[in-house]
Amino acid sequence: MSVLWQQSTHGIPKRREKANRTIALLFLSVVGVVSVLAAAYLGLVAANVRISRQVWALEYDLTEMERQNQSLRVECARLGSIPVLQELSVKMGYQPATAVDYLYVGGP
Repeated sequence: MSVLWQQSTHGIPKRREKANRTIALLFLSVVGVVSVLAAAYLGLVAANVRISRQVWALEYDLTEMERQNQSLRVECARLGSIPVLQELSVKMGYQPATAVDYLYVGGP
């Protein structure tokens, strides 16, 4: 062994604590960054699932309202038909017109 090596290490190899500590800190920082990114991604996925569930619920409500609207339109069309209106007017005491008188209003 060289004299220079023995002087710098006293015959004992230097410990690599500083290099190991740097590698450990680098590894821990990488793990920390990955953990933060994973937590952010999971939060994003959870928000996406919640919003998707709300959209599905709103689409279901829209479908139900469209069905109700369609049934109400059918009911309005049935109640607005001429035979039904004639029947209702007779029940209310109106009589069919026997004679119609027109009133002529002169022009300008």
